[in-house]
Amino acid sequence: MIRLYRFMSAEFGLLSIRDKQVRIGRIEELNDDFEFIGMALKLKSDRMALREMRKHVDGGNGIVCMSETWESPLMWAHYADSHKGIVMGFDVPAQAFEKVEYVSDRPTLASMNLDSFDDITPDDLKRLMRMKAAGWSYEREHRAFLKLQNGVTINGTEHFFIPFSNRLRLREVIVGSRFRKSRQEVLDLVGDPTVDVFMARGDFEEFKVVRQRQESMWR
Repeated sequence: MIRLYRFMSAEFGLLSIRDKQVRIGRIEELNDDFEFIGMALKLKSDRMALREMRKHVDGGNGIVCMSETWESPLMWAHYADSHKGIVMGFDVPAQAFEKVEYVSDRPTLASMNLDSFDDITPDDLKRLMRMKAAGWSYEREHRAFLKLQNGVTINGTEHFFIPFSNRLRLREVIVGSRFRKSRQEVLDLVGDPTVDVFMARGDFEEFKVVRQRQESMWR
């Protein structure tokens, strides 16, 4: 098992804890427009074909993204509502998540040892699915790809969730330094004394987020 972290806004983080489930993202919703189509392809027909592949994969598959660490100020700013949100730490099987590969240059057919687009193999596609530009490396991301089943319609849109379980075990709930709910409200929602619940703060010497040891700062 490994420990991975899910950054969320307070609203959706608390709902996730309450309902004991994590939302599965859709591939076409990801915030990086190069996701899955990061190859540098000269032919328009090849670029269109790769986009069609992404749409096909998106049709029946989803993605859960987590980070190796909760200490990044950028992650708190970008994915936890500027320190007003929540980070949930989960113990998950190491083989269930794939580590993202960060690259400085977009791969080409030549750099992937391919003569043409038609030579792309399933393994090549899997590599593209876990590849991102080096500028995203601060995320230290791991991702799981899941089949979409038993969708729930919310406000006219179908959503998919994976429940907490022995393969997705909640172990930590970390609230940001600007989080507005009380400690007791979160403890009551978690309802499990074995889960470590605490507030984070900025480190006094380094650009990182650390545990707030002064419990009186969060009542």
